[in-house]
Amino acid sequence: MTRRISERVDRRVSVTVGTGSIVALAMVVLGMEPRLVLVGFVVMIVGAATWLAVDLGPLVSPVVWTDHGRGTSASARSDRRVQALRARLRSPARRRRAPRLIDSGRPEPVDEIIGTLIGVIDDHLLAEFGIDRSADPTAAAGILGPDLATFVADPSARRAMSGRRGLARTVGLIEDFCSRPHAR
Repeated sequence: MTRRISERVDRRVSVTVGTGSIVALAMVVLGMEPRLVLVGFVVMIVGAATWLAVDLGPLVSPVVWTDHGRGTSASARSDRRVQALRARLRSPARRRRAPRLIDSGRPEPVDEIIGTLIGVIDDHLLAEFGIDRSADPTAAAGILGPDLATFVADPSARRAMSGRRGLARTVGLIEDFCSRPHAR
């Protein structure tokens, strides 16, 4: 085994010296006036890196990238209304709506969004937990958690949580609430 390693090293040294000699000779013939010590040093480093890569090649296995994110199943997908609200948030035309359209007697877009979000929460509470928020607000608050309970109960907090900066966070809280597993 040592003899095989010795032969391999001898072969590699001779290939590196031969390559360096050919490169230096080609540079001299082409009139590049090379600094032979520098050329030899560069060839030696490139050769060592090449032989290292050749030796490590069989030892390296390909990287398998896996998605360690939240698993999505058909039952864990968010409500269609929440997806529509996310799309409305991303749409620049919706955000820059002209004020004259808002004054047309229709509710403001923020009120529409708040109503839809509360509707999603109420529907999920009723469907998954059998709790009507208006009939049993204490039980609903216990299941919703402090942030969502504040959102559905306090109109001033509701306005703050549905503003430009808080709406994405609020929608994320609702998506997490609607997709987390629960015991029946």
